[in-house]
Amino acid sequence: IELFKLGEYPNLRVLGCNMTGTEHLPWAEINKRGIKVISLQGETKFLETITSTAEHTVGLMIALFRKYKTALNDPYQGREECVGHVLRGKTLGIIGYGRVGKQVKRMAEGLGMKVLTLDEEDSPDDLCDLLKKSDVISIHIPLFCNRGFFTKEMFNMMKPTAYLINTSRSVVVEKGALTDALKNNIISGAAVDFIEDFALVEYARTHDNLILTPHIGGNTFEDRKATENFIKSKVKSILNND
Repeated sequence: IELFKLGEYPNLRVLGCNMTGTEHLPWAEINKRGIKVISLQGETKFLETITSTAEHTVGLMIALFRKYKTALNDPYQGREECVGHVLRGKTLGIIGYGRVGKQVKRMAEGLGMKVLTLDEEDSPDDLCDLLKKSDVISIHIPLFCNRGFFTKEMFNMMKPTAYLINTSRSVVVEKGALTDALKNNIISGAAVDFIEDFALVEYARTHDNLILTPHIGGNTFEDRKATENFIKSKVKSILNND
């Protein structure tokens, strides 16, 4: 944590985090001091009401298919430069069929898309089938045990007309693999919800087939307020019961 120094709070007993991922926390210090961490991990019923990341995923998908980056950014192009594609009838491959993956599936089916899903119990053959058939692939896997999961070889199995969307974590894609896939026209484009890889940032400055957003998947007023209030109530309950 950059903005929060545990050493500045010697009496800290409970740490509330309105997020599911906690890998960024200083766990050595937390465990040493016996600090109790309250997060959104495992809060399935509540999290089903939080849809921001799924909506952002669908928004990025539409932006890629309809060439929004070309259409909306200076220098403005003529209408014929912005001819896109419909989502109806296209195949979406979802890697990671948890809460967000299921929400994206419902939204995509509402747009008339065909949906393939892959979860941890599925086989390598299922993954190959999804990669080969999908017009767009969306990643929704946790960081834990998944660093470098999406490899260069997987990009080579995708359709050259396909897109990749990653609203998970940046490092679940093998380092350099996405940049290589874009530069070598192995896929048609991508959208990722992070701005961390300098090579991708440089590529995005001069190419319209890569959309970068600064980790805003869950960054809506409604869902931020809901998650903050949920965590606050849990923290208060623990402190009141001590």
